[in-house]
Order: sequence, then C-alpha cells, then structure tokens
Amino acid sequence: MADAKAAKAAAKAPVELQLLVLSGGMSGAELAATLEGLKEKSKSASTHKRRELYWNAYGQMITATTKIEGQAFCFLTYKATADGDDSSVELIELTKRQRGLVGGQVEFLGHKIKPVGPDGKPDPTAKTWALAFSEEDAAAAWDDINTAEPCICISADGVYVATKYKRVQCKGLSGLPKSGKDLEALVSELAPDKPLRSVSFLGNEPPSVNAYNVVVAGPSKLDKELPPTIGCVGSPSNNEVYACFVQRKNSFLVGEADKLLTQMVVDGDKGLQPIIETGQKYCIVAYKNALMRKVYVHETMKKFIERAKPTDRWSCMSSEAKSTRRASSPNLGSSSSSSSTDAISRHLAEDLSCGQRRVSARRGGRVKVGTRSSARHGADNR
Repeated sequence: MADAKAAKAAAKAPVELQLLVLSGGMSGAELAATLEGLKEKSKSASTHKRRELYWNAYGQMITATTKIEGQAFCFLTYKATADGDDSSVELIELTKRQRGLVGGQVEFLGHKIKPVGPDGKPDPTAKTWALAFSEEDAAAAWDDINTAEPCICISADGVYVATKYKRVQCKGLSGLPKSGKDLEALVSELAPDKPLRSVSFLGNEPPSVNAYNVVVAGPSKLDKELPPTIGCVGSPSNNEVYACFVQRKNSFLVGEADKLLTQMVVDGDKGLQPIIETGQKYCIVAYKNALMRKVYVHETMKKFIERAKPTDRWSCMSSEAKSTRRASSPNLGSSSSSSSTDAISRHLAEDLSCGQRRVSARRGGRVKVGTRSSARHGADNR
C-alpha cells in the first residue's frame, strides 16, 4: 500500500491551471470585486473546459477573501492538477517586512489593477492595487517576487536594484556616464547598503557587484568601452534589462563549468583526488530516472563527441533499421539539441557501464566522468 502511494506521488499529474494574485493593500471587498472582474474576463478563454477551470478558480478565490479583515497584504494562489485531485486556494499573509516592501518601499512592476471608484471605473489615484498572473506567468512571478536574484541596473535617471517584477532606486543620476572610465568609477562606488538596497522578500539582502550582475540600460555610446563585467541593453525596459542579466548570468555559469572541467583534466593529469567521488552506479541510475538533463563534455573527448552525434549513428543504420526506429521513436534522426543531448546521455551511460570508469561529482547535480588512469575524458552533467 505504501509503495502504491509512493508511486502515485512520483507520478503526480501535471498542473492544469495555476493562478497568482498579489494584493497591495486592497480591502477584502475591493479584492473580491477585482477577482469578480477577472472571473468575467475569463469567459474569453479558448475552450469551454478552460472557462470552467478559470470560473471555478476565481470563485474559490472570492470565497477566500471573506476571511480578510482590514487591508489585504497577501498572496492568493490557486493550483489545479489534470486529474482534478489537487485543486485548492491558499491565502498567504505577508510578513511585516513584505508589507513594507509592497506598501511603497519597492516598486512592483506589471499591470496594476486599481480598486473601482464611485463611478464604477478603476480609480487611477488609488494607492492600493493588485497584480494578477495566470498559467506559466503565475509560477514565474511567484519565483521572481520571492526568490529571484536581483541585478544592478544603471539607467539615465538612476541606479536600480531590480528583478523582473520589482525594483528600487538606490541612487539618482542626471544621465548616463559619458565615458567608460566614469562608468567604472560609478560601479566601484556601489556596495551593499551604500547605496545598493535590498528587494528580497526573505530578508535584508542587498546585492554586491559581481562579474555579471551590472547592466547599463538605455541608448548609449558606451557599449564599445564597457569591460566584460558590465553588460548593456539598448532599452530601459525592465523586462529587457532582466533578460540581459539572466543571459549574462547563464553565460558566466557555463564559463565556470568549463573552468571546472579544465581543472578536472589538470587534476587528473597530476593524479589528484576529485572533489567528491561516488560510484558509477549512481550516474547510471540518474540517467535511467531522467535526472540527467544536460551533459557538458570536455573538448578533449573528440572520439566520444563523434560517437554521440545522432547523425553519425543514423547514417550507419540500414534502411530497414531506420524504418523500425522511426516507428518506435518518431523524433529519431532529428538534429535538434534535445536529440543531441539524449545521444550524449546515452553514450555516457554506455561508457559508464565499462568497469574501468569512475564518476566524480560535485554539488548542484553536476557529474564528472573520468578513467582511472586519467581524467582527460571528463564530462560535466547537469
């Protein structure tokens, strides 16, 4: 019985609908009226089933607002799975710190829904508001508001600490620096709390300048003078600024992974002990359980890379074999990145089955593979 419950939990149905509403000080009645408006708009959903899902979700959210007394500083979340067994509304009250951030210490970005005035229309002068997100945007907004790493944005009117949906001005400027040296001098003065401020929901966590988190926003002639530690985007749009930051962060992390692979080769040549060592069976289990998402292979593994190319294996197959494989796997033979990753993972698992291989891993789900005699066949798997 316990095994059956564990199997059911492991095979949990995918999320059918997810909603998120953040209330910035509305009363319970105002929030209920806002949700009623969102409920009416959901009639434009593409199918009858989706309309029913939205209708039911907003109905449950409206019922939850009856518990609110006074101003509502809270999250309202709704999640329904495809099997219908896990649909629920949760009202999460904000902490004292979070209330301060939502109440005006930090600017929240997005379409703010204002409470309805006496004329029956949204009151643009109201200081209270609500933000509403649905589908994939709900999960993304929840992660951004609660846990996203902020970037440091330098624009014409000031220095900001920002994520995609929230930001705070830390220093006023009358324009962008006129030269690369002026910009570097400005960046050198930026430090936590002096003047960089925190936008974190979890605590006072002002950022520090690092190799990827500073972005210059807006039209500028500085792009050719910028050092590698400072990025730039031609638009002051917060979405584009944060997208630039995310791209720079990912590039930095890939570069760090490459350094680790290179270091592994050097350490292997010197006969040094890997950071963390584990058995090869765990890597095979990870592969079989689809926990291996991406594989990073060191450039010295030329034969391995050639073997892992789907096109090479495909071209060597007979016509009869190709027909059989197509019938069982319609996507086989594709040159997409996912096929390449699958092929590399498959060959990695095949190589791991050899008795002369060992696996060394480090934190974060990365796996490195090397022979007993040398680590020149290194792979970083994430």
